[in-house]
Amino acid sequence: MKIAKYKHQLMIILIGALFFMPYIGDVHLFDWDEINFAEAAREMIITGNYLNVMIDFEQFHEKPPLFIWLQVISMKIFGINEFAARFPNSIIGIITLLVLYYLGKKIYDEIFGLFWVLVYLGSLLPHFYFKTAIIDPLFNLLMYLSIYYIFNFYSNNNIKNIIFAAVFSSLAVLTKGPVGILLPLITWITFILILRNKEKYPIKEIFIFLSIGLIPAIIWYLIIFLNSGDAVLTDFISYQIRLLTTGEAGHEGPLYYHFIVLFLGCLPGSVLILRAFRKNQLDNSLQNNFKILNIIILCVVLIVFSLVKTKIVHYSSLAYFSITYLVAYVVYLVSTGKLVWKLSSTILLSIFGLILSLALFWFPIIMYNIDIFLPKIDDEFTREVLKANGGWTGYEWISGAIYFIAIIVTVVLLTLQKYIRAFMVLFSTTALIIFLLLPVLAPRIEAYTQNAPISFYKSLSGQEVYIQPIGFKTYAHYFYSNRKPSNSKISLKMTSEEFENYLLYGNINKQAFFVAKLEKGQELIKNNPELRLIMIKNGFVFLTRYPNGT
Repeated sequence: MKIAKYKHQLMIILIGALFFMPYIGDVHLFDWDEINFAEAAREMIITGNYLNVMIDFEQFHEKPPLFIWLQVISMKIFGINEFAARFPNSIIGIITLLVLYYLGKKIYDEIFGLFWVLVYLGSLLPHFYFKTAIIDPLFNLLMYLSIYYIFNFYSNNNIKNIIFAAVFSSLAVLTKGPVGILLPLITWITFILILRNKEKYPIKEIFIFLSIGLIPAIIWYLIIFLNSGDAVLTDFISYQIRLLTTGEAGHEGPLYYHFIVLFLGCLPGSVLILRAFRKNQLDNSLQNNFKILNIIILCVVLIVFSLVKTKIVHYSSLAYFSITYLVAYVVYLVSTGKLVWKLSSTILLSIFGLILSLALFWFPIIMYNIDIFLPKIDDEFTREVLKANGGWTGYEWISGAIYFIAIIVTVVLLTLQKYIRAFMVLFSTTALIIFLLLPVLAPRIEAYTQNAPISFYKSLSGQEVYIQPIGFKTYAHYFYSNRKPSNSKISLKMTSEEFENYLLYGNINKQAFFVAKLEKGQELIKNNPELRLIMIKNGFVFLTRYPNGT
């Protein structure tokens, strides 16, 4: 029967839907990226302009439109809301798990494919990202597929693989920009250099790859250029230069930033990755080369994004594929008796597993009793933020206790050499904890970080008023106030600086509302007598100014 033939695929689809779709609409979108992309989709729907990406009804040239188009389709179906913004990544998550199963099955067998799915699903950030509304899950999948088809070319020497690779890279470029073709190209060249004694230099293939891969992006940018002038090119190029040379928007970090992020983000499996680097004599050339390819991807990502000045967690997320593959490789070899399990691996899993379980245990207890610690916090803004009602019940520590028990069970099973059961307990419990914890933690984290201003913006939704954050960058006031063109700076033909000065000091034609963090808000009240205080809540100051100073 056909159903029996595809039982694993159907199981993966069901598991993906169960893990990635529930609760994704239960918490507000988070600044900046989630709200940024959702707002671009909302403005496409409002204006009917689906070609240009816009923020505050001005062209936003930092990101291409592919993922935003998917959000538009979702919003057309489900409405303009959080669920619709995050739904595309739920589907992309399911597709990603199917891709992992297919590739694992092709390189090794069905068991390896299932292990890879299990490891990916049971790793912290790889799992979490499919419940967000950010671009990277789609971007990474497209780049990894491009790299895979480049690799596949060396298995059967069919030029169709290069064409497929180019198509996936072109879609990646339309998703997030030129890195979508740059990372596959660097990986390809590195792969050839390492295997230079075995493979020819692919000059013709690289030409085909670049020619096809850049065509869709060139066409899109050309259309935008013809409609909007050279601003699209200058803005996009300047943005890429800023990312490379400066800590864009304050996102800076040390050289080792992404090493730490990837290790912690891919727990618990990342502690096993070093076991994958040694050559295994039982691997055939296809398997050995695919492992080399994944090590190259990991190294390329680490080197490139360690050199880039702007440090953001999801910049290195392409490496999730490589890390989970290498971890699945160790799990597979140990489970099939082809690799000897070491006591040191048990110790490392125990240490980091217990650290994670203790963090899950103590963090909610501390937050539930935060009043005890408030007098010891010197920073006034932080103290006010932590005064927010997080809604802690006092029972959230249970997840940490469950994970602690799972780590103990895993260690016992490893000691008894019941490896498959041990890995099943470890990764399935991690996936379950992520699934159960997110709807508990996310609203509480939001209560401290952004709930106060977002609730304020929502209270003004659809009204003919101006809303302006002062002293901090946010996109939330656009999306959650359901901002119209008539309430934006575009209606007054002003720059951002001119618009802010006009609202604070000019002869405004309708009521203006302002949101600032505590210190800046106090400064505004002191320096502008026309501003009236509405409230101070959770470290934010909410002000208003009436037309003609009334």
